[in-house]
Amino acid sequence: MKKHLLGLALAASLMSCAFAQTDNSANALRPAPKGQPPSTQCNSNPCEISYNGGPVFEDAPTVYILYYGSWSSTDMSIINGYWSSLSGSKQEKINIRYGDSSGKHVTGTLNFNPSTDTYQDNYSLGKSMNDGLLQEAIANAIKAGHLPSDSNGIYFGLTYKDVSWSGMCTSYCGYHGPSKSIVSGDIIKYSFVGDAGQCVNNCSFAFEYGSKAFPNQDPDADGTINVMWHEFSESSSDPEVNLSTAWAGTCGESGDCCAWLSGNIKTDTNGNYYNELISGHEYLTQMMLELDKKQLGTVISHCENVFEKKPH
Repeated sequence: MKKHLLGLALAASLMSCAFAQTDNSANALRPAPKGQPPSTQCNSNPCEISYNGGPVFEDAPTVYILYYGSWSSTDMSIINGYWSSLSGSKQEKINIRYGDSSGKHVTGTLNFNPSTDTYQDNYSLGKSMNDGLLQEAIANAIKAGHLPSDSNGIYFGLTYKDVSWSGMCTSYCGYHGPSKSIVSGDIIKYSFVGDAGQCVNNCSFAFEYGSKAFPNQDPDADGTINVMWHEFSESSSDPEVNLSTAWAGTCGESGDCCAWLSGNIKTDTNGNYYNELISGHEYLTQMMLELDKKQLGTVISHCENVFEKKPH
């Protein structure tokens, strides 16, 4: 019996080590700047970003979503709808000037099929989560066949608002990074995104626009889409950040440079604000850093969205 218990303890210890927390939270979307008027470009930093030698997503990535917790069918439908329509849109094409030393660039397209690329996990690891447990949850979903194993994918772990996560809402709203632990022998790109409905004034545009910040009238889905767009864009141009960093500069990665900048705003028939219109659906998302030229080195850039086109 003692040998058996020792074996269980050793196995638990090895599992804990295998999914040790990483420092990917250093590459985080910080909470909204309450009480401060939004800056017009790059949050008062130099509007430039530098190539550091790492890879970009040279082939269209597949987006995978692990819904961790009690996300409603409405929440998931809105989020899935965004990712089903983003590929090839004007919004995604903001990222296509980011390239790497191979001469290839971000494609401006993605793959996403809600029937095969999403999975809802009913709190399999409890309601108190951290980075190591999220990686474990993603790994378990892959091992069980709920999600494919794909080194050319971006795995979003979305934790519902009743899940506690140290730092969520106070230090960050989400982050992305590479993992060598999720699938042995592969570098898996993943992202933690907390439910923005947990703290709308910290992790959604409610800090600036109040209750009108939700064009789909769903604080959980609307706010979370913005954080996902931030992390997706950074994953596209810097998928192996800190392991083999590609694009980062004085203002951070591409999403950091334009964080919480909404650009020109329109009002829908319900009086809600939006700044992106994709396949007839309205979203309120941050602007993203667009390079002024397709080149390596340090590149002058600008924050961009669909309704605020800067002539080139």
